[in-house]
Amino acid sequence: MSLTDRLNEDMKAAMRAGDNRRRDVIRYLRAALTNASIEKRGDLDDAEVESVIRTQVKQRRDSIDLFRQGGRDELAEEEEAQVAILMEYLPQQLSHEELVALVRRTADELNVSSPRDMARLMPALVEAAAGRADGRTLSQLAKEEIAQRSSAGGDF
Repeated sequence: MSLTDRLNEDMKAAMRAGDNRRRDVIRYLRAALTNASIEKRGDLDDAEVESVIRTQVKQRRDSIDLFRQGGRDELAEEEEAQVAILMEYLPQQLSHEELVALVRRTADELNVSSPRDMARLMPALVEAAAGRADGRTLSQLAKEEIAQRSSAGGDF
């Protein structure tokens, strides 16, 4: 079953169950998918659908940060609930330990030693994570790894 078919089935199930939050999240996602399909001028494959879902998750996480800064915790919690629903449609995310190991391994492979190497490291990390990690988290871990290597004087 394709991801689009699964979304359609889940929306029907949410409507039958009276789960308005899930129904609304899936509706908004389907609207974004329709827009992406129109922009592409063709049907989306599962990888493209996942990309749209990741974009939706990123937008909501940005909103969460802004709501928290503005003291609107109830709106941030609503956005977090929506993120949880969207995450069900993405591949299983890597754990923190797996991400740290991935960053170290990739940094070793690329012989990363200074902050200037971030431009080489990030694309390799994004490719290696293959959608199973948030770019913001990858960036933060990469910065920490580079800082650790820089302070060690390259002795690694």
